[in-house]
Amino acid sequence: MSESAKKPNQSPNSYSPHAPAIAHAMKNAAKNKMITTENGAYIDSVPSLGFAIPWRECTFSGCMTLILNALGAKVTYERVMGLTGSCYRVSMVYGWDPGSNILHITTAHLGINSDENANRYFGIDAASIDMDRTTNEDRVSMAKDSIDRGVPVLILGSRSPAEWGVLLGYEKTADGWQFFGRSYFDEMNYSYVPAANAAFTANQYVFACNFPYKERLRVGGKIFSEACSPTSALDALKASLETCLSMFQPHEKIGYGAYDKMIRSFVSNDFQTDWGGNDRTRDDGVASIIRNLMDARRAAYLYLGESAGLLTGENKADLLTAASLYKEMFDTLQAVVPYEKLRHGGGQSEFQARDFDQSAMTEETRQEFAKALRRCRDCEVQAHGIVHKILDNWETK
Repeated sequence: MSESAKKPNQSPNSYSPHAPAIAHAMKNAAKNKMITTENGAYIDSVPSLGFAIPWRECTFSGCMTLILNALGAKVTYERVMGLTGSCYRVSMVYGWDPGSNILHITTAHLGINSDENANRYFGIDAASIDMDRTTNEDRVSMAKDSIDRGVPVLILGSRSPAEWGVLLGYEKTADGWQFFGRSYFDEMNYSYVPAANAAFTANQYVFACNFPYKERLRVGGKIFSEACSPTSALDALKASLETCLSMFQPHEKIGYGAYDKMIRSFVSNDFQTDWGGNDRTRDDGVASIIRNLMDARRAAYLYLGESAGLLTGENKADLLTAASLYKEMFDTLQAVVPYEKLRHGGGQSEFQARDFDQSAMTEETRQEFAKALRRCRDCEVQAHGIVHKILDNWETK
């Protein structure tokens, strides 16, 4: 490595978390909104989640943003997507919706475990709810203790299996403890989600119908237990960039493998069942894949462009170039079908089934998608080369 490349290429004092006293904020922000009732308690005034909200497709990052905001951190969804590495994802894993970011599946396939980069950036540590080592009674106690401290609980499958939600309160009922909060399914009437009209509490939160967990649900959650030393802004960015590269290890349905599978499907007009459940003509399968990819690449270019303020010299220029490549991926997909046409709204999809149904999509549309995805794949290769270069030249004072 040349002497010029060895020079510090970062400016650590130019950018930092806006809440260095987040430990103090943890004790007061949500605590000030605590409401105690005759039968329980809840954290008041936490806003809604939902697929109807644009640019919030990843339920993990959406819930993490909600929790961090409630604890006093003025962080955006896009920054959380960047810190956790969710913004670099493109995946199709055995029937799993790519938007949910079920992190233990990502860890199992790729060995990636960057999800706590977001909360640790703000000096908040987390404890996992281990389904193998805790009973329902243990989980109830952990959740109640957290809420009593004014700290929301992150839960996988609170209302819908495979999607994240947030517990914000609890109450004693004749059948035991009932928890409630926010989820992406609060206003949706899917067959696997209880009717919304019967679910709302007096404070407009919805019941977490799957917590404490039913026997069939072997999923966990996170309790944000205590303060820790905040991760420096530079270290957090480095972890994000390392995750970017790790997401694209060889795998048949993750990273480049996912791109190749999507391209083949559009070219051959043969969409596998894991695009949208067991119904091969379900339009939302294709739309969900593309919608989530757009959302992720939008977050990537915004996060990387914003983070360039941490760097100087070559590394700064390279990071801005990488951001522009993610912007090109986003623009390329938008040119085929605008995100607004793929969005959910009011519990139902707003796009027309004929545009995405396997049996009805035109040859021209399928070829346009295949061409756009090939261009995105090429941009990924270029972006990863640049990220490799930045990390190879990474020096800190």
